[in-house]
Amino acid sequence: MKIAITGANGFVGAALCRYFYKKGHEIIALGNQKNPSQNLLKIARYISADITGTIDEIYADVCIHAAALSSDNDTYKSLILRNVEGTLNVVEAARNCAFFVHISSSSVYQFSDHPVTEDEACIQSDLSDYGETKLLAEDIVELEIPAHQKRLILRPRAIYGMGDPILLPRLLSLVKGNFLFCPFKYHTQSSLTHVDNIGYAIELYIKQANTPQFQIFNITDEKPYFLRQLAVDCTSAVEKRKLIPVTLPASLMKLFSFLNSYPIKSSNSSRPVLQPVGDHSVLDISRIKEVLKYNPSKNFYNSYTEIASWVDSFGNSTSYRKRLADAPWSVSV
Repeated sequence: MKIAITGANGFVGAALCRYFYKKGHEIIALGNQKNPSQNLLKIARYISADITGTIDEIYADVCIHAAALSSDNDTYKSLILRNVEGTLNVVEAARNCAFFVHISSSSVYQFSDHPVTEDEACIQSDLSDYGETKLLAEDIVELEIPAHQKRLILRPRAIYGMGDPILLPRLLSLVKGNFLFCPFKYHTQSSLTHVDNIGYAIELYIKQANTPQFQIFNITDEKPYFLRQLAVDCTSAVEKRKLIPVTLPASLMKLFSFLNSYPIKSSNSSRPVLQPVGDHSVLDISRIKEVLKYNPSKNFYNSYTEIASWVDSFGNSTSYRKRLADAPWSVSV
């Protein structure tokens, strides 16, 4: 199949390009950089395109829309332009594709003490600006679907994996010497989504029989994680030493994170992807498991060793955090 992927220079878009290339598909990569990585050009036909403007028609069997703006340094107007108007432009350009897949976010939810289902997303909730614009983008995807086209919305939570310029750097910024200054309570649980599980879900979706015209699914790893232990295990593996978790009050934690964070230049990197970190944030994935027979094999504990080895390819964690713009396409195919 011919698969077009927007946001190809970013973490999720790059990972999906690699995933489907390895499956034998022809990849059309769309991104807003004029000069993309040579690693991208080796596996895809690249189209430089700004989704905030008019996009030429996309000729593909499948269009996966992974481009988004989630920076906490940008204005609500910028988020609307990129996430809402940009989605509208991509939907229009992809009207002749048989499948349209939109990568949304768990930021469309207000989390509570139970696993959140797909029906609980609500614009009236106290969402972040990012979450609100992602939900408005979903409204666009759901409207005026051509008779020949099927559309899917996936809502992942805290995406991680090789190529990650977002979640891992935030965790590493909490390390000082042999200590991990930890904002997570002992029993706080959260869903996480390995980036390859997104590709796996899309693959199941495309292959399903009698596909409904429109579907929405939460997508995460098989089980939620205890964040405190995961953070310790992850950072210890990357730093090559056993770190000791230290709990700080929330007010001091924010100051510590700010003072110890490296400047992150990627427009895909932001604090909203890590919120909320102090409370339970679990997604209910029973719908995708029932409908698509989703049974993800990737999880943190069978992949953190390869993630640590990937960080080593930069030299060390400090070098990695200084080269986050290179991270999405630093993964070999």
